[in-house]
Amino acid sequence: MTDVTADILWDVARHYIHKESLLNSQKRNMHAIAPHFNHWFTVYEINTKLRIAHFLAQACIETANFSTMTEVPKHGGREYDSGTRVGNSLGNTQPGDGPRFIGRGLLDLTGRTNYDNFGKAFKKDYVSHPESVAGNPYVAVKSACYYWNLRNVNVAADKDDIKKVTLLVNGGYNGLEDRKTALHRAKLALGVR
Repeated sequence: MTDVTADILWDVARHYIHKESLLNSQKRNMHAIAPHFNHWFTVYEINTKLRIAHFLAQACIETANFSTMTEVPKHGGREYDSGTRVGNSLGNTQPGDGPRFIGRGLLDLTGRTNYDNFGKAFKKDYVSHPESVAGNPYVAVKSACYYWNLRNVNVAADKDDIKKVTLLVNGGYNGLEDRKTALHRAKLALGVR
């Protein structure tokens, strides 16, 4: 299996060279998360260059080129609140659940139900401490790999089906063209032909 390094992540991402604070966040995050891929990729059989390329491309776009591990929703997460169509589908049942359970980690774990299920799988309480999904690089990678496996995304990655991978990860096709470009960069970085 290919070891993921900060240099590979750098090759996958677009660089914020004109925004020093974002560039610093990118570099800091890349160095923090890189060591954890190799463990969790083994656990969840994200173990071919094509699977890794698809995963890194999706993670790159979901994290704004690895600059942030926390989603910045248009309405502060209120669009995910209980009583909304999206909020209900995410299991957000309490007032304030939308902002509380915004997307965090590499693939934006979102919604009370997803945080609860992730916590139960690892015997941790991520519902009481949702910020730890973004604040701990180990957990940010673990949550993404867990979600990837839960959605059985390896099957679509094996078929090199970027649209299906995007749908499984994102629930729609948001940023599809950017994801295609990131996948191209990831394939180059990993030597996928």
